[in-house]
Amino acid sequence: MERKKLKKVKRLNVKKTPSQTQIKHFLKIYKGLNDWHIPIFRAVQEFTKAKHVLYPGSHKHLTPSLFFPDVTYIDFDSKIKQFFNDEQVLCWLENNKFYKEEVKIKFIDQDFNQIFEKMSSFDLMISACAGFVSKECQKYLKIGGYFLVSDAHSDARATFLMPDFSFEAVYDSSRNILDFSDKAKNGHFITTQGDVISSIQVEESIRIPKSKRKFKMLKEEMFYLFKKIK
Repeated sequence: MERKKLKKVKRLNVKKTPSQTQIKHFLKIYKGLNDWHIPIFRAVQEFTKAKHVLYPGSHKHLTPSLFFPDVTYIDFDSKIKQFFNDEQVLCWLENNKFYKEEVKIKFIDQDFNQIFEKMSSFDLMISACAGFVSKECQKYLKIGGYFLVSDAHSDARATFLMPDFSFEAVYDSSRNILDFSDKAKNGHFITTQGDVISSIQVEESIRIPKSKRKFKMLKEEMFYLFKKIK
């Protein structure tokens, strides 16, 4: 009997749908519910009760939407827009959010240095690692609103010198709490020489690596909370 010849089956590479790609990338980069920012956002939400939030320079970091029902994200990378419109991404938020309201997110694909929103319209603003958000975006924050700001790019120390803001709390990463006590705040934004950081030193912080600066800070944390007072 003649043996039948077996046809070689060409294995096709199954292309991932955009939704699978988007949500998987987010979970890989930001770790989903294991995102280290989660205790920070939870603490800020519990204190501020903020509803309307602005996050300039967000990239794909939509973790704030787990705690705040209405968040506007802004980034100059227009390719990110599809991520914020992705059905599986939105479904993941709905399934994991920590509030009863419907999730509302808005993405603006432009540089946050340009006018993009109504002035004085947000309860809370977030600055993680996007440069000097404080200088360009403080006008969008309501008086009495709060500013959660990282000092990774020296934005917190710049905010400390602004008369429009009061220093409210330091985020204690060892205890995962916002500490409003004077004991906790004392020593932050102070150099080891005992002086309040100057604008010149803030500029130096931007231009020069930490190891090569002419000064050192007495105490440092990753995130701080400020309140807009005027």
